[in-house]
Amino acid sequence: MKTEKHTDQPSITRMSTRLVVASLALFTCLASAADFDDCYKIEDIKLPDGVPPEVGGIDFAPDGSFFVVLRRGDVLKASPSNDAKGFDWHLFATGFHNGCGIDAVSPTKIRITQMADMIEVEDTDKDGKADSYTRFASGWGLSGNYHETNTLTKDGKGGYFLSIGTASHAGPTFEHVLGEYSAFGRRGRNYSSVKWKGWILHADAQGNVTPVASGFRMANGIYTDPDGNLWSGDNQGDWKAITPLYFVEKGHFYGHPSSLNWDPAWAGKDPMLTFRNDMDAYNKARTKAVVELPNKEINRSAGEPMELPRNGSFGPFAGQLLIPDNNGERISRVMLEKVNGHFQGAVTQFIQNHGLRSGNHRLRFSPDGKQLYVGQTVRGWGTPAEGLQRITWKGGVPFDIESFKITKKGFKLTFTKDLPDKLTDKKSWDFSSFTVQPKWTYGSDNENERKHEVTDFKVTGKRSVEVELQDFVAGKIYRLDLPKDLKSADDKSPLQNRLAFYTANELPK
Repeated sequence: MKTEKHTDQPSITRMSTRLVVASLALFTCLASAADFDDCYKIEDIKLPDGVPPEVGGIDFAPDGSFFVVLRRGDVLKASPSNDAKGFDWHLFATGFHNGCGIDAVSPTKIRITQMADMIEVEDTDKDGKADSYTRFASGWGLSGNYHETNTLTKDGKGGYFLSIGTASHAGPTFEHVLGEYSAFGRRGRNYSSVKWKGWILHADAQGNVTPVASGFRMANGIYTDPDGNLWSGDNQGDWKAITPLYFVEKGHFYGHPSSLNWDPAWAGKDPMLTFRNDMDAYNKARTKAVVELPNKEINRSAGEPMELPRNGSFGPFAGQLLIPDNNGERISRVMLEKVNGHFQGAVTQFIQNHGLRSGNHRLRFSPDGKQLYVGQTVRGWGTPAEGLQRITWKGGVPFDIESFKITKKGFKLTFTKDLPDKLTDKKSWDFSSFTVQPKWTYGSDNENERKHEVTDFKVTGKRSVEVELQDFVAGKIYRLDLPKDLKSADDKSPLQNRLAFYTANELPK
């Protein structure tokens, strides 16, 4: 009987060797120096030829299909493709007036906020194109001014929060308006001449609309986080010293007086003149931003906030907020905490340049949380930047500030990688502070600027330090400038951000 040579064991050995080599290569890749481009990939997603790529809103349906509202009226639908140029777009609906908010309820039903109202759109015969258009919610006015855009976020109960923008002095008010008109409200740089401009409203599951909060200039993006907290940005300008991030609560006033024209408590009174003549009364009345985003260094025109997936599917910084900049090639990263029961925190950049366009104002994570879609339109402000981009996490971790927390006498900072020797020397830490005062001017200069000496310094771990600062008090925005050309001690990754700001509304008790 002939004996056959057994070859299984050598094959298993060769396979094991290959696995070990591959694992070592992967470990070496992940452990090697990582710049932003080593960790994330940014792609341009091609829209159909001939379509003006001015993206007003984006959303995923529960089945993963993707909807894009174009500012000039069309709604496109596609199944996302690995190939950024290979999306199978088709026209789902059309005819909207500057649609800027969308909820993809199902693969065949969407709801869109346009200038005058909120519309439910459905493909009832399942032929791939909407055939039913029904008003879901309304109640705010329309003056014809180009600046009165709006958007939405779900409330978690079948309804929505809606942000309604004010009008701009740079555009006209039409002779015929929708709803009640107020000549008294037709004043100021940004004004509210028709109902609920400058407000956040609530539409319940039946579409019934009620006011929530006032004082917004142009809250171009609102967001309800997984805990039910409502967040809103706003645009730097009149009564907005720099770009703010607000934690929105019912009945609060967030600083822009023109909206109070529609508050019954102000009937017969002039909020703009009252506050211009009494800034103390104004500061007492307004709810301050939880985080201020300096418009030159961080974010000029806040878009839609969005929380990074808490499960880490998009890499580090899980649970922190991203805020796109409509007027810059950047997306900001906010590190929030609660101090004495109130939100406040720090901000730095998540992305700055690296192929990201300007016009960023809409964000959505893919259903698996591994990709971030960015909708863009600048509407004529600044360098044209319109379209759709996608950011994919490639698996690496950049060297950056991971957390920035306040203490009674200063701050505790933690980084994503081991600190270089330079950051273990207190002389390398440069802190300064300033205040801002919103008023009727277009933006406001920094006030009360000063340096803060580091009076005590502790290295609390391979990746963390604590600093105590001279004359450390509440009510200031603290600026941190780190040295140039820093690299992590463990794998020599370059530091991504040298600059960060902490809004210290309160000190821990």
